[in-house]
Amino acid sequence: MNHFLQSPHLGYTREFNHKLFQSLEAWFNLQHASFDYQLVLLEVWLKTVEEFLRVLLSLAETGETIQHWQQFLQVWSQLFDRAFAQAFQSEHPLQVRGKFLDAAITFRKQQQQLMEVLLKGNDLPTRSEVDEIHRSIYELRKEVKSLKQAFMESQKERDQEQEDI
Repeated sequence: MNHFLQSPHLGYTREFNHKLFQSLEAWFNLQHASFDYQLVLLEVWLKTVEEFLRVLLSLAETGETIQHWQQFLQVWSQLFDRAFAQAFQSEHPLQVRGKFLDAAITFRKQQQQLMEVLLKGNDLPTRSEVDEIHRSIYELRKEVKSLKQAFMESQKERDQEQEDI
């Protein structure tokens, strides 16, 4: 698959095809990273379930029971929070999560670049063009505000001068 994605892109749709294949590769990488991250989370869930069953067993041995669902959730969340914190104190889960986040950001970036090409090709405004318009409007508003302030100050000075005469 990798050779296909790296082959030269030719013709009218060259840029689109290039961005599409980059997006596909980013999507594959995201899916792989997501699967690895889900495995880490599954380990946390399994450890939490094991610990929760031990707690329930120890409560049953002492004759205690969980009386209501809030107590159930409190015990569960304490165990899950502890297991999650312990899991992400070690290096491997942190690296897996980092790879997942990097892959998600890269995929999003590739998606945006592909959308830019699609929109340009269909004579529609792209996100970067809309962002540029918003930036221009913002700067124009600031300029109008400062001009209004300068005008009001000059009006006050002129009115002050006329009062002094």
